[in-house]
Amino acid sequence: MHNARVMDRWKLSVVGLLLVGGVFLAPAGWTATVCVISIREEITHNTLFLVRRALREADSKGAAALVLDMDTNGGRVDATEDIVRLLEHAPMKTYTFVNKKAFSAGAYIAAATDQIFMAPASVIGDAKPILMIPGAGVQETPASYEEKLSSAMRALIRTTAQVKGHNPDVFEAMVDEDKELIIDGVTINPKGKLLTLTTDEAAREYGTPPKPLLSAGTVKSLEELLDKVGLSGAERLTVAPFGFEVLGRWITMLSPLLILVGLVAIYLELKMPGLGVPTVVAVICFGVYFLGFVVAGLAGWEEVALFVVGLTLVAVELLFPGHLVSGVAGVCLIIAALMLAMIERFPGGPPLPVWPEWQIPVLKVLGGFVGSVVVMLILGRYLPKTTLFHKMELATATSAADGYTTASGEAKSLLGTTGVAETNLRPSGKGRFGGQLVDVVTEGDLIEKGVSIKITQVQGARVVVERVTT
Repeated sequence: MHNARVMDRWKLSVVGLLLVGGVFLAPAGWTATVCVISIREEITHNTLFLVRRALREADSKGAAALVLDMDTNGGRVDATEDIVRLLEHAPMKTYTFVNKKAFSAGAYIAAATDQIFMAPASVIGDAKPILMIPGAGVQETPASYEEKLSSAMRALIRTTAQVKGHNPDVFEAMVDEDKELIIDGVTINPKGKLLTLTTDEAAREYGTPPKPLLSAGTVKSLEELLDKVGLSGAERLTVAPFGFEVLGRWITMLSPLLILVGLVAIYLELKMPGLGVPTVVAVICFGVYFLGFVVAGLAGWEEVALFVVGLTLVAVELLFPGHLVSGVAGVCLIIAALMLAMIERFPGGPPLPVWPEWQIPVLKVLGGFVGSVVVMLILGRYLPKTTLFHKMELATATSAADGYTTASGEAKSLLGTTGVAETNLRPSGKGRFGGQLVDVVTEGDLIEKGVSIKITQVQGARVVVERVTT
């Protein structure tokens, strides 16, 4: 009994400490955060990158809501579909403020938010897909293709509206002119026309109990909207375009090429004497790679840190050969970082990516790696025979840190001599033959420090060695 009482007192003490600690640790004057995205242009992949980045920032800051301040004539179907999918998975409340117009793609995106508010004299609707060719403008859509596209978009907007609690018939009438919309015996939209609603029409109430047709309210400003949803005084986080979204799109498209060039540059740095241009090229390639995916809203600093750790482990393996575990772990981390940077993660979604999310990143990274291996094999065969390679070897040998250079006659006298690699040969370094220290170079192979080597060629100041095999 005594032990039970002691245990109960201990539990009460712990609970009390936690409660007191919670009081002192709670930030004074805490206010909610609202993320605001201004959409004032055609819906493109740039808009997709902007929304994706905004959701990532809003989720990281624990935002209570996300507001789309919208004034758009529409845009691309593929980008719209991706934006709708992102908003459906948003972990916070989402609102659309139709601040003049939300046509076509804008109406689809609005349907993916929890509530829609409209400014006075605004309009929303006319969401039928059209065929537009760059440089040629709007084109007549073939009947079969039009029906296929319209059918898919009708299904998308109905499903999205149902998930978010909107009337799906209202949005379907915006897509299909054959959709007749009648509520409470009142014809809202006759057959043969696409539905477009003004502020007053969208806010008009129907049914029992009365419910607005589409708009949750008419507001004159974002401040009034936030007041209506109980977020007045909230701290506002405005996510504006970087101006790099177009560049980010091209970078993500060219990601396999960046991987290929970056890996080949690292290979050249290891094979060619000295440090220089290849290192700079590799840093630029992988820096641009991660910058593109950060701008696209796919990657964060976590992937960059993972990549740097992987490179560090690989460097440890190269500088101190024999630590196979560090080399393998480093390569795995590098591959994981490159793939994770491409994966589109939904805030509030599963903690780990599922296989469909891995497929495209795996193909792109694998393509970059395979391409780099092919280039490396070609360079490994022909690079040591080039004049440029020989000149770089000579320059490295004559600028050695200890200033030692073997004279041509002395080197020739050592032809066929066996010695030991005094340093790692990648491919240049130093070898000790008896009591002499000689600047040497391999035919491109990596030879670790301490390995037995033999001088096979002497061409002026160029002393070529190979590994002694037993």
